[in-house]
Amino acid sequence: MSGAVAPPGELLEALRKPSGTILCLGHVHPDGDVLGTLLGLGLALSAAGASVTFAGPHPVPDVLAFLPGSDRWQVWKTAPGPFDIIVMTDCPNPDRSEGLLEGARGPQSRVFNIDHHPDNRRYGTVNWIDPTAAATGEMIYDLLVALGWPIRPDTALGLYTAVHTDTGSFRYSNTTPRTFRIAAALTAAGAEPALVTDRLYQRRPKDALAILGSLLGRVEMSDDGRVATLTVPEGAASEEFMAAEDLVTYPRSIAGVKVAVLLRAEADGRVKASLRGKGDVPVNRIAHRFGGGGHENAAGCTLPGPLAAAKTALLAAVRQALDGCAP
Repeated sequence: MSGAVAPPGELLEALRKPSGTILCLGHVHPDGDVLGTLLGLGLALSAAGASVTFAGPHPVPDVLAFLPGSDRWQVWKTAPGPFDIIVMTDCPNPDRSEGLLEGARGPQSRVFNIDHHPDNRRYGTVNWIDPTAAATGEMIYDLLVALGWPIRPDTALGLYTAVHTDTGSFRYSNTTPRTFRIAAALTAAGAEPALVTDRLYQRRPKDALAILGSLLGRVEMSDDGRVATLTVPEGAASEEFMAAEDLVTYPRSIAGVKVAVLLRAEADGRVKASLRGKGDVPVNRIAHRFGGGGHENAAGCTLPGPLAAAKTALLAAVRQALDGCAP
């Protein structure tokens, strides 16, 4: 489609007549962006006769278990050995594979790194990076079209989910006319928008609203009203809850807020941070200071604990960025 970066020839050649073993490898805490693209592409490869394995360091969260192919997802601590082809999608930093990429990458392996993050570290044998794409799901759609493969309903559902989540339900500023054209094509191919909406947003457990209420009571505002922060102590919410609730969107929704920050204490002592902006400051530059990255309006990083120290360090960087200093 117009404006898109076309799939590299080497990628098309390798996948058009797939041979050998193919690993669709996910990153930590897989979300709809990565699962929708990996499962969607992997199922299309399987239909073309390829030997495909799906794996990652963490399991599919319950909220995404409706995705076709999720029952084939394997959770690995270490990779069982090298694969001929390794596909990673929507993963700008190879460290997010928790060492699985290194374990699966042999001397003859080819790694296809498919992503739309502008700060992708280009760790693949072939790097197809398109920052103009609103979602990596758009790129996988273009790839299947370029291969001339029919898009079956199972693949369509995965890719539609990836586009839906990567654009914040089509709310983010990265959403373009092209996004809607692809979403329409995927719907025509068998994706069900109502099903995706139901599974993502309409199936909360009974206690979810009470947990959400208690967490939202922890939102703090800066004196000038430009920064909203939500801290989540260890044990305050389950992995399933955090996967189902995009918590950082709540502080971001407050009028006048320029940067929203979510800080969550992890069991290993580290603190996982998500940042969302409204176009006034590129939050990915803030995340870079702490070894993370992402998009201008959506980024993340991991900081050393404890939670209070991480909060102080990150908010200092946010204030510096908002005041016009280079982060």
